Amino acid sequence: MKKKILGIALAINLVFSLTALAGEKDIPVTIPDTPAAIWQSADKEMDEMSKMIQAGALKDLHHHAFAVRDLVAALPAHSASLPADQLEKVTSDSKFVTTLADRLDAAGDSNDKTAATSNFEKLKKVLSSIRANYANFSR
Repeated sequence: MKKKILGIALAINLVFSLTALAGEKDIPVTIPDTPAAIWQSADKEMDEMSKMIQAGALKDLHHHAFAVRDLVAALPAHSASLPADQLEKVTSDSKFVTTLADRLDAAGDSNDKTAATSNFEKLKKVLSSIRANYANFSR
């Protein structure tokens, strides 16, 4: 069961990567090797987004939103020792991260600080929910 979920997670990760390449011509994201390092990178991207939103500098918001999307999409492939139910939740919740990244991109493109703030807050909540699966994670 775990191998099947991991296979599905890898396939989803590939789809997300191909979607990112086909859609936005964005800066490639280096995916770290461990969940802890992935979270550290995601936290840096979230900090940058927070600063941009506070400053109202939304033009390049998508770079950071898509980086978070790609980092979260990579988590299942780097989380083989998570229990199957938690791995499934991480995989499922990462789909909403993709939706929120797209919304943040649209908010940035339209310079809509209200929408950017709202979707950023939703993203923080989803990431918190995903991160909870790693509370007892052994590397």
